[in-house]
Amino acid sequence: MHIKITTVVRLMAVAVLVIGLTGCATSDRKADPVVTGAEARASAEARAEKPVKQAEPEPDKTAEDTKEKEAKEKEKQAEEEAKDARQCAKLERDLVIAREKVTRAEMAQAHSEAQHAVALAKAQKELDLEAERSRIFTERSAPNRIERSRLDLVRAEDRVKEAEEELKQLEMMYAEEDFADQTKEIVLERGRRRLERSRRDLGLRRESFAILTEKTIPLETAEHELRVEQKTQDREKAGREAEASQLDKKIGLMSAEAEVARLEAEIAALHEKMEKRRKEHEKKASEKE
Repeated sequence: MHIKITTVVRLMAVAVLVIGLTGCATSDRKADPVVTGAEARASAEARAEKPVKQAEPEPDKTAEDTKEKEAKEKEKQAEEEAKDARQCAKLERDLVIAREKVTRAEMAQAHSEAQHAVALAKAQKELDLEAERSRIFTERSAPNRIERSRLDLVRAEDRVKEAEEELKQLEMMYAEEDFADQTKEIVLERGRRRLERSRRDLGLRRESFAILTEKTIPLETAEHELRVEQKTQDREKAGREAEASQLDKKIGLMSAEAEVARLEAEIAALHEKMEKRRKEHEKKASEKE
């Protein structure tokens, strides 16, 4: 019994000793960082020596994104090129129409020039004719008519005088000679009637001369002057109309030419834009390669 107790005590002492040694070793490892780092490296090297299971390769999403981006860029490029092509075609059609309008404006200007030249020539001719009529009337016709009327008046005065003288002679002759009263009265009455007609004719001619010189000739002179003035105004009006029409035609031609220049500039700018875009795409393509 005593031997068993002694044995148990010894075993317990050994156990306490072992536990104490183990705790000391652990305390030593915690206190010494160099030893701990070395152990860590050794552990890492041990793990590195063991075969590591490789991860399965994931699909290359970057390449797919790049391809998709390139496809979108090509699609966008195609759309832009198609849009530019349509715009260019429209501008070229408009340019053809604009050039035709320039031709039409030039024809209209030439036609207007010819038409107004004819109108101006006609107005000038009418003015010249009316001025010549007025000159002839003033210098020849009116004086001639006045002189003719004056001559007729003088002749009428002469006829009155002659009729008066004849009547006096008849009265003197019949007063000296003894004729029958009936024959005497017939001859004297005939002389008296002739004298009365001459006097009436003289009165009418005097009135006609007064009307001619005081009314008719001045009125006709004023009418000639008015017609000359009217023809002068017509000539000036034709000139102003020709000038205004020519200015309108010139403005129309300039507008048509400006439209052609604008369309040509737009087409040139569009071609430059398309060429620049093409070079940029070629540059990007070469950089990718």
